[in-house]
Amino acid sequence: KSGQGLGDMGVPVANIMYSYSEALADGGENDVYLLMADVWGAIFDMISAGPSGKNGVSSILLSAPGFDDDFSLWAGPVFAMLESGVGAIEAEEMIGVVCFHPKYVTPDGKSWPGFGHMHSLVRLKKWCNEHTLQPHSNEIPLTDDEVAAGGAWQRRTPHAVINVLRAEQLEAAEGRRKTGELYARNVGVLVGKGGIGLDDLQSALENERSL
Repeated sequence: KSGQGLGDMGVPVANIMYSYSEALADGGENDVYLLMADVWGAIFDMISAGPSGKNGVSSILLSAPGFDDDFSLWAGPVFAMLESGVGAIEAEEMIGVVCFHPKYVTPDGKSWPGFGHMHSLVRLKKWCNEHTLQPHSNEIPLTDDEVAAGGAWQRRTPHAVINVLRAEQLEAAEGRRKTGELYARNVGVLVGKGGIGLDDLQSALENERSL
């Protein structure tokens, strides 16, 4: 279930819908259309179920393994199409889509990747320096590569995944959390001194993908 801890802000706890698409990245343009059909079908089911109650659905995790080896297609055209669709039907006040992928790469900040992506390297590094470095300490800040990896691993999943969230849930969560502090802490836990480390993260991901 998702929506945990947001009841006092009017967000009910409800079920997560797990969905699957058989579309293939190398199956031609028709398979991208198939993926879109699967996503919008799942979104229709979520909206129809409502946000609460026994059958209520708060979010969707749709897995599309056929896109695991093409991050550029997934993060670029696929998510641009999804965002365009949300905008075209003026559904921004209803849903938001979030990008996950086994080869996820943190945006470098040189161009706008679109909604649903990890914050840029520039912003993550600023937050890490603000929230993890003690004043007047000799602590060495994380390198750009380390910060980028820390951002990327927050969005890496065993398979390509589209996470659909209700807009009110996103808004409530954003209002409650301290965004910069949260992301800086996550980066530190993943790749900082005493953190999990890249080797263990990669090993765990490969283990999950082999199941």
